[in-house]
Amino acid sequence: MKSIILCEGSTDSILLQYFMRKVYGWQDNKSNERANSKFLKQIRTLTKENNKLSIAGCGGSGRILPGLSYILEYNSLSSESEAYDKIVILTDRDEVITETEFAQEIEKVLHQKNMEFNDNPVNNHWIECTYKNGHGKNCKFSLLMLVIPFEETGAMETFLLNVISENDEYDAEIIRKCNSFVDNVDSEKRYLSKRRNITKAKFDVYFSVRTAAEQFAERQNILKNVEWEKYAALQADFRKLGELSN
Repeated sequence: MKSIILCEGSTDSILLQYFMRKVYGWQDNKSNERANSKFLKQIRTLTKENNKLSIAGCGGSGRILPGLSYILEYNSLSSESEAYDKIVILTDRDEVITETEFAQEIEKVLHQKNMEFNDNPVNNHWIECTYKNGHGKNCKFSLLMLVIPFEETGAMETFLLNVISENDEYDAEIIRKCNSFVDNVDSEKRYLSKRRNITKAKFDVYFSVRTAAEQFAERQNILKNVEWEKYAALQADFRKLGELSN
C-alpha cells in the first residue's frame, strides 16, 4: 500500500515523521523526494513491511488544496501500482475558516479532477474515491480529512518542549525565556497574529539557541528520544494515522 500525508509545513512534516516511526513502527528509508510541484516541498518516504508512506509539507495551509490537486493528477496519470492508495489531509483548525467550508473546498478539487466519492468529506472519517487512470482502468483510493485543534496543550511543538523541560532544568529555563521573548517581541501582532504561528515560533527559537550551529545530528537525537507514545495519548485524533498500514 502507498500512502501520503499532506501537511502545512516543514516543521509539521519533520515531527510527523518521528511520530509515525516511534508510535506506529514506520522506518525511515533516508530518502527525500523533490516533488515536481510548487505546492509540495520535499517529501520524506517511510516504509513498513510492504507499505510506503510519504509525508509532504505543502508550504502553508493555503497550499494544501493545490497540493491535493497535484496528487490527484499524479494518481490519474500513474499506473495502479504507482498511485497512492490512501491520502491524508492534515491541517490546523485555526488555519481554515470552518471545517464545513474546508470540506466543500476538498469536494471541489475532487470534482475538478473527475473523482467520484461515496460520501462527503467529514473530519476524521475515511471516504472512498474512484477514478479512471491514464490506462482507462477503474481505480480507487481512500481520503481522510483531519482538521485538528492544535491548541496550546495539543501541539506537537509544545509537547516536545514540555518533555525537554521535564528532563533538564537548565533547558527548561531557556525554554521559559524563549517563550517569554516570543510572547512579547511582536507587540503589534504584525507577524505573530495566529496562535499556531506563536507556537511554532517558540519551538523554532528554542532550537535556534540549542542547535545554533545547525547541529543536525543533535536535533535528530532530541526528536528520536522523545516518548511520542505519550503524545499519541494526548492527541487522540492522530489514531487514524495508525490505519495507513492496514
